[in-house]
Amino acid sequence: MLISLEEARKIIDNANIRNANIRSESIYNAVGRVAGKDIVAKIDIPEFNISAMDGFAFNVSDYKKNGKLKIAGKIFPSSSEIPQLKEGEAYYVATGSPIPKGANAIARIEATKISGDNQIVFSEDVFEGKDIKFAGEDIKKGDIIVRKGEVINHYHLGVLTMQKIREVDIVDINSCVLASGDELCPYDSPEDNKIPDSISPILISILRKFGVANYFGIVSDHKESLKTKLESMVENCDYIVLIGGSSVGEKDYSKRVIAELGDLLFEGVSVNIIKRGGVGVINGKPVINLPGQVVSALTVFHEHGLHMISRMIGQEVRKFGKYILSEDVQVEHKMDSIYLFDTIGILAKPIRWGTGLYSELIKAKGFGVLKRGRIYHKGEEIELQHLIL
Repeated sequence: MLISLEEARKIIDNANIRNANIRSESIYNAVGRVAGKDIVAKIDIPEFNISAMDGFAFNVSDYKKNGKLKIAGKIFPSSSEIPQLKEGEAYYVATGSPIPKGANAIARIEATKISGDNQIVFSEDVFEGKDIKFAGEDIKKGDIIVRKGEVINHYHLGVLTMQKIREVDIVDINSCVLASGDELCPYDSPEDNKIPDSISPILISILRKFGVANYFGIVSDHKESLKTKLESMVENCDYIVLIGGSSVGEKDYSKRVIAELGDLLFEGVSVNIIKRGGVGVINGKPVINLPGQVVSALTVFHEHGLHMISRMIGQEVRKFGKYILSEDVQVEHKMDSIYLFDTIGILAKPIRWGTGLYSELIKAKGFGVLKRGRIYHKGEEIELQHLIL
């Protein structure tokens, strides 16, 4: 029995599932992993006011009063003693240097004329705050650097290093992926006259952002074989993905086995492309049953599978955005349908519709649910879920 997508989302929201494990990891090994807690700045960056240029630090009102200033000394980024600026004085400062107490502007060295008696005048307009990087201007103590549920990327490393943060908490979900089908062979052990399992490596690559992803290979289209495999996965895994056997054919056993071992929350939803994707829970562990066609499998995973992971983490990990249609789209299907879109800026361009189009999935940046019988017009706003975390 198919239910509405809205009802399926509510069921997942209320499902009784276990929380994800969280563990500490070196920041240098955490790139590409999902943060298990907010990572918060411990100090201001910069920690104190510094010069943004090579030049001279001074007080603007003092300069306007005297018309010239005397060079009192030099300050470098390594300087530990920060002098107090006296009336009529300026200090040479290198880029990144702390500025003397009482200074409120920097004049660039190329706009400075130095006379023989060590006096300086400026050939550019000067004003308070000029070419100063103020304490906390980049990052303030208490700012969130990486939010819980976000992927830690290589650009975060510089900030975390500056913050002297050396370990962070990351999500540690032990995921397992199994495909079913007598026609398939494992993707890492190709066989003649069989089709390589091409969906599992995609999912494993995504799931590694959340922890360890284990490949359980291929199981034949036999109920007892599937049941034995699934029992082993429930014992060893936190999160389970079954690919195939999701329809209503004679050899489609996946949902029946899930129901026997635990609770099948729903069989599918009344939305084309993802209608045969099912979700269950066994011993508090999510089990996602994906169709065997690649576009269907990946959109079900992003809709239901990532929703379940969001529940485990306690933070939404799916990414959504508003876009403007670049052309008309007429939905001629008898039910609401998933459409893939390429995006350029805020524009969304629909691409070919179908359940197994690998080439279109490569082009797609996101997907959206469009209502049956509707014509969506160029310039209309739609919501898309991103296909890249």
